[in-house]
Amino acid sequence: MEPKRPRHIAGGPILLAIVMLLALAPAPAGAITLQRTWRANFSSSAYGSVTMKAYTNGIGTISYGLKAWRANVRVNVYIRKGTCSKPGTTVARPASVITSATGTVFRTDTIYEGQMAAIWSAARGTSFNIMVASGTTARCAAFTFNKATRVVITTLSIDLPVVRGPSGYPYCNVAMYQSTTAQPREPGITFIYAHARRGMFLPLLTKYKASGAAGLLGRVVKVYTSDNVKNYYVIDKVRKTSTATTMNGVYDLSRERLWLQTSTGPNFSYPKLIVEAHRYKSVKTTYAAAHPTPHIVHCS
Repeated sequence: MEPKRPRHIAGGPILLAIVMLLALAPAPAGAITLQRTWRANFSSSAYGSVTMKAYTNGIGTISYGLKAWRANVRVNVYIRKGTCSKPGTTVARPASVITSATGTVFRTDTIYEGQMAAIWSAARGTSFNIMVASGTTARCAAFTFNKATRVVITTLSIDLPVVRGPSGYPYCNVAMYQSTTAQPREPGITFIYAHARRGMFLPLLTKYKASGAAGLLGRVVKVYTSDNVKNYYVIDKVRKTSTATTMNGVYDLSRERLWLQTSTGPNFSYPKLIVEAHRYKSVKTTYAAAHPTPHIVHCS
């Protein structure tokens, strides 16, 4: 069945302000809560930007701040996989917009479940973008979102850059986030993993072997994000699980949690160690602190 066409939201700025306030709090079960925000800034600031939001009920919004177009023209919108230089397939086509008498577009439209599902499939890839076009004029911008960039447990001497996890064997020398799960301050589970090797998450396993869960409970974990925020968590649960059940419950959107995962043995057949934590505060930090340079090693 053809998905419903987006419609203009009356009173959009008020709705979005309310949603922004909700975004910082853990999501109660059944709530309609902001799940993720993507932003696309065109190469020239004179052309404006686009912001897209996804909510836990499957609906989304797209907000336009387009500038420097001809007056009163129709602008078509394409959300695509890939990059602007190497675009992939178009996954969604939100409703076209009409420029004002001054060549601008400032409005917010709804994106319904069918198109949002397709957008999420693109967003979980390595990159996706938006192209807006009218006649022979086309502009493209990559979507970005706030993501984990660094994980620190000072009392265990853990301090690692965090990168997007690969589709194959995990990297060495960094921690990785699971791209299909949440990011810090989003409803859902932020899943960060690393090998139990020296300079990585080995101290988690070492402390667990020496003292059990009691050796890890109550410790503070700091996860930095790309918007220059330091998020503080406290460990409140430690467990071992089989490889087959490691991801059980990780897609639950009814609460906000951090899971740190590492190995307990030399291959995939060994159980995994899962350390769970809850966030208790977030503070602004510097760009340098939140953006360590990852030195990825392809290991085996």
